[in-house]
Amino acid sequence: MKANSEKSTPCSNRGVINPTPPQLTSCVDWFSCTFFNVKKWQELCGIICVSESLFEVKEKGINGYSKSAIWGNIQIFFDGHNENMGMFLNLSGQGCRQFEETFEETGWGWSDFFEYVLGYDVNITRLDLAIDDFVGYFTLKQIEGCIRRGCVASRFRTARNFEEFLLEDGSTNGQTIYFGKTDVIVRFYDKYKERINKGYALECDINFWQRTELQLRGDRAIAAIEVIVKNDMQIGNFIKGVLNRYLAFKVKGTQKDRAKWKNCKWWEKFLNGVDKIKLSLTAPDKTILRTKDWIDTQICASVATLYEALGDDTLFLEYIVTRGKNQMTDKQKELANDFRLDLRKRLMVKDEMKEFLIDLGIDPSSKMKGESVSDHIERELQSLEHKKKILERQFETLYDSQKYIEQLAFDYGVSEQMKLANHTTVAGRLRQYNKETGEVLF
Repeated sequence: MKANSEKSTPCSNRGVINPTPPQLTSCVDWFSCTFFNVKKWQELCGIICVSESLFEVKEKGINGYSKSAIWGNIQIFFDGHNENMGMFLNLSGQGCRQFEETFEETGWGWSDFFEYVLGYDVNITRLDLAIDDFVGYFTLKQIEGCIRRGCVASRFRTARNFEEFLLEDGSTNGQTIYFGKTDVIVRFYDKYKERINKGYALECDINFWQRTELQLRGDRAIAAIEVIVKNDMQIGNFIKGVLNRYLAFKVKGTQKDRAKWKNCKWWEKFLNGVDKIKLSLTAPDKTILRTKDWIDTQICASVATLYEALGDDTLFLEYIVTRGKNQMTDKQKELANDFRLDLRKRLMVKDEMKEFLIDLGIDPSSKMKGESVSDHIERELQSLEHKKKILERQFETLYDSQKYIEQLAFDYGVSEQMKLANHTTVAGRLRQYNKETGEVLF
């Protein structure tokens, strides 16, 4: 694969930028990854094609790793508290710029590096991708205005707006607007203010620098690099494709469904016609997914035809499910039960179904509405914990009742004419009675 020809941001995190920057540039601005099947930190140096002699080993680590090997802003952490922790590579924004300096010698680009990473057993803990705007396709105030007017159609439920002010004159130190909280986060912020406030010199004629940043974690990050590698995508187009799927800033319309309102012209101009990109999670089970794909392509149309022919009667759907369950083989039942017990796998498939309906403008009635997979898993677990507490209280009540009956039987004895189970409550107290005569015995 050829090295990625897309230029990274002309404004490095070391603070000096080249003259006459382009209108939009893109970059990888953070990469953190655990390599589980790598045993020595020197081996990880070979993976990133950097000589181990450049690194300084330190008796200091993070997150359960006791040691580190550092070269400038490129960090490798090793010697974890258990042998399954592998090696942790951390490239901050400055580390990414430093790593790019090795590309000329290695002939790599970011997509080449990502392709190499996918060949290992890894967990990407953080991947930040950014687009820098130097001309002002839109402003943070335009985004804030859409939020306050309710003119945002999004898979996110909330947004956060942070702005810091100087009390002496009321001027702002910069503004950041966040969407998302877990494995997908979008940030818009004033990079120009950030650089100036930190004392960095901007050597060319720049008076506007706004960053749009996409932060991904875990499965979403792995899905991202898979899309970039398989499609040989430029990072900027990838970011726009994800933004197009997750966010839309709208002109207020009359329709109840905000998704049908027109996009703001400045947002359309920024996206520049890119297609939506879906960050599909890693396939949870090939057998289950093959079954679903077969139903999607071969069965759905026939089922829908018969459903409409019968007058949209839900009896037909109940008939299909009931008859299908009766026809399931033992192997199919075992497969279904194994899959059902894994809550995360189930929610991955349900999330895909929900997204399909949303893309068609249909508001799904599922309880997962508006939630991410991780949010729904957390809510499901909370629900299970609540049910557990209810069952525990019911058990305690029954146990106390049984102990009370046993105590009465011990105190008063048990009539030969009746069993211990023959009891009732009279005037708020538990009484034992003769089932034949109705006589209260105690």
